Amino acid sequence: MKRFSLVMFVLLTCGMMAYNISAQDMGNKMKDNSSSLAKLVAGDIMQTGKKVMSLADAIPAEDYGWRPMEGVRSVSEVFVHVAASNYFLLSYLGMPMPANLKPDSENEDLEKTMTDKEEVMKFLKQSFDDAQKFFAGYHDTDYDAKVKLPFGEFTKGTLLMIAAGHVHEHLGQSIAYARTNHIVPPW
Repeated sequence: MKRFSLVMFVLLTCGMMAYNISAQDMGNKMKDNSSSLAKLVAGDIMQTGKKVMSLADAIPAEDYGWRPMEGVRSVSEVFVHVAASNYFLLSYLGMPMPANLKPDSENEDLEKTMTDKEEVMKFLKQSFDDAQKFFAGYHDTDYDAKVKLPFGEFTKGTLLMIAAGHVHEHLGQSIAYARTNHIVPPW
């Protein structure tokens, strides 16, 4: 039991160090005037985004229409939702939105119409690239300032955390979708 505990401790520590180094790498790409919270969130979103992208790539195009049951997002809808939400949430902090997105909407129409794997992957990648560019110049530290979204009012600090948490939420959903279809996450 002691050996198992030691092995688990070492694995968890190494994993956390690797994650922290990757998050710091993104943070180092940001301007010096960026705040530490924004650097941490940016690093977290970019690290999780890499996993989302690699999983989206690993899922075959013919499985992009798969959904676990009626009334639940399909594989392509989840990835389009992630991309659109990256823009939607960060737009309230100043990130520009593409013309094809609606500012106060879930963009459900886009989720239903963008189903081609290549198109979905391009949109997903662009959303993470644009988020990285946005965070590279982000220097607002007034985390207590309020922003009003269609579903509530939040502080900017809370909105940063919501943006990071949202990507994690749908990464977990996508892992479950992939494993249900016998696809092993690439990492």
